[in-house]
Amino acid sequence: MTAAPHPDEPIVTRLVALPMPPSGGFTAEDLPRLIEVVDGRFELLDGDVVMMAPATHWHDEAVDILKHLLRAVAPAEFVIGTEKGINLGASVPEPDVLAITRTVVRSDSLIFEPEDVHLAVEVVSPRTKTKDRKLRPLQYAEAGIKCFWRVENENDTMVVYTFELLPEGGYAPTGVHRGRVKVDRPFLIDIELPEVTW
Repeated sequence: MTAAPHPDEPIVTRLVALPMPPSGGFTAEDLPRLIEVVDGRFELLDGDVVMMAPATHWHDEAVDILKHLLRAVAPAEFVIGTEKGINLGASVPEPDVLAITRTVVRSDSLIFEPEDVHLAVEVVSPRTKTKDRKLRPLQYAEAGIKCFWRVENENDTMVVYTFELLPEGGYAPTGVHRGRVKVDRPFLIDIELPEVTW
């Protein structure tokens, strides 16, 4: 067993070469080129490349479960996707799961316009608590995304917090779901939440 590093010891890092950002920062239009040169998962935040922490196994299992459950109940006009960007200009967040208008989805789609995203789902990990609980709801509400779900790990069980966009902006909580999610927006959803197992 390896001992934890002392707090005063420097953190050992791996150098990642990033392209020089333009004066105004990167935008969604730069993503295809950035994907070719940046080694690792990243998002754009206010024009900067932000590397994403590796997801936990529980997180990946929860995303997979939700994707398949939502695909089974989504009407034909929606596509359920995972980890695709939302074009906010200089910021391009990637929700864990999205419900997207079918007519805009192509085989090479990387990002979608906010008006085509009807549901954004974030599965909270230990390293993404602040982002998923505070930053993401603000970004998605400002972009006009009508529904947002936050999924928390409660003793390895999924708890789904659902939110709906208010006419004046911001999200209002619409429920805390354990074992079952039953909502009527963005479409009729009635799903049983299984245990997260592997």
